[in-house]
Amino acid sequence: MYRTSAVDEVILNSLASSSILQTGDTEKIQCFSAALAIQRERTDFGRFDIPLNKYDIFSQPVVVPVCPSVQIKKTFNACPFIRVGKIDILGVSSSALLHIGSVNEMTLQSRVKHIRNFLKDPYPEIEEEES
Repeated sequence: MYRTSAVDEVILNSLASSSILQTGDTEKIQCFSAALAIQRERTDFGRFDIPLNKYDIFSQPVVVPVCPSVQIKKTFNACPFIRVGKIDILGVSSSALLHIGSVNEMTLQSRVKHIRNFLKDPYPEIEEEES
């Protein structure tokens, strides 16, 4: 199953927020990213301490789909190499993975809560339609 990964060139501008660039075989990968994104109409410098557990999205259990029964498969790789010429990527972010090689098991999870604080409602016509 395992092969040698041969990579000529990787150009990656940005790798952030619990992301991974991996070349080669990996037994297990786990990535988790939790972000609270707050957009405010008025800047409020001062104490800013909001715990993530205040929002349900960060504590809800992950629903993992039930996979069908595993079938045994035998694979013969005539070439013992995974050959990659050039990879050019702008960015990998928020618990994402750029992997060249074999992976046995991986878990990737990203949770983001967006909050927008405005002094007055920017979309009053939408509220009228919903009433």
